[in-house]
Amino acid sequence: MRTIFNKSILLAIPAIVFMASCKKDTPETTTPTTPTTTTPTYTVPATYNKFTNVDYASSKKRIAMLGEMITYIRTAHTTTATPVLSAVKLKDMYANANAQFTDANLNTSGIQLKDQTSSLYNLATDLDASFDSIAAITQTTPNASSGVGGKLVSGTSAYIVDANGLEFKELVEKGIMGGVFYSRATIILSNIGTYDNSTVTNGSTAQERAWDEAFGYFGVPDSFPLVTTGVKNWGSYCNSVSVSLTGSSTNASSFNVIIMNAFLKGRAAISNKDNTVRDEQKQIIIKTWEKVGAARFITYVKQAKTNIADDGKRSHLLSEGVGFIKAFRYNSSKTITDAQINTLLGYFGTNFYNVTTTNLDNAINDMATIFGLDASKL
Repeated sequence: MRTIFNKSILLAIPAIVFMASCKKDTPETTTPTTPTTTTPTYTVPATYNKFTNVDYASSKKRIAMLGEMITYIRTAHTTTATPVLSAVKLKDMYANANAQFTDANLNTSGIQLKDQTSSLYNLATDLDASFDSIAAITQTTPNASSGVGGKLVSGTSAYIVDANGLEFKELVEKGIMGGVFYSRATIILSNIGTYDNSTVTNGSTAQERAWDEAFGYFGVPDSFPLVTTGVKNWGSYCNSVSVSLTGSSTNASSFNVIIMNAFLKGRAAISNKDNTVRDEQKQIIIKTWEKVGAARFITYVKQAKTNIADDGKRSHLLSEGVGFIKAFRYNSSKTITDAQINTLLGYFGTNFYNVTTTNLDNAINDMATIFGLDASKL
């Protein structure tokens, strides 16, 4: 029987002691005796950096690579003259070739985004094609309209979109968030038991390092959610919907706390060879992370509905939302079905200029129902 003791009650990340019991086999040649139990105990730290030899440097560097790519693409998002973007530069950044990053440590890191991109849905090919397309558009930068790729301006904001209103920046950002960060994290977590957890190399096992890598792709600081400074990508979105749904980034029922607690408990369980708790925590992370994408989708589609008559804002917001739907496909342990994903994508059609408020309502309601979310709070 597993007993959990709270050592202290913290608002966000409680330290928890797990008790595990093991029953010894009764020798066949002796009279059965009362089974003995062992009760190894371990403490779950309140912050991730308290574990020995934590290493998620590769995840953090890939997040930084995407950050530089998006910063570069945004240089074309001006309401005045548009700088010409280089497809070669974008492709080099994606494959980490020819020292294109401003951070020299990224150039010499020996890692890249492209070789970690999921092989599903031709994402790498589509991303390379998008680099060619956005670079070509910035050569002349026409005003975008239905059937014409170019620039859409909304107040002080501008967006470069394709002929159907899909924003290139979001295609790249959400594509890599889904097809690299989310894909890699869910693959690692789903298969965590297949990593060696006996051989210690440089202070940690392969299983510990794999769990660290998955945590890194979540994009949060070690003391999250007590500290939210520096959250990136998925971590930033998780924090925003947590505040919307619960009113606080550190509410005990928030996605922030649920996911962070599970990463902490799971890592402690791995270090103490507690596979039962490890597997419980990986499921919590996978299921809750998926809800983060669903909640953020609802937020963006609601905003798109409010701005339905503004081509620039509508295209930007729908591009964000569709990116989250497509990210679901890279999770083999997902709650949402492929049929439901296709239905949701169908509400947006092939051209964002033709989307209707009725279909946006359908998309919001379907997503909220699938994941049991209160759309009114988002």
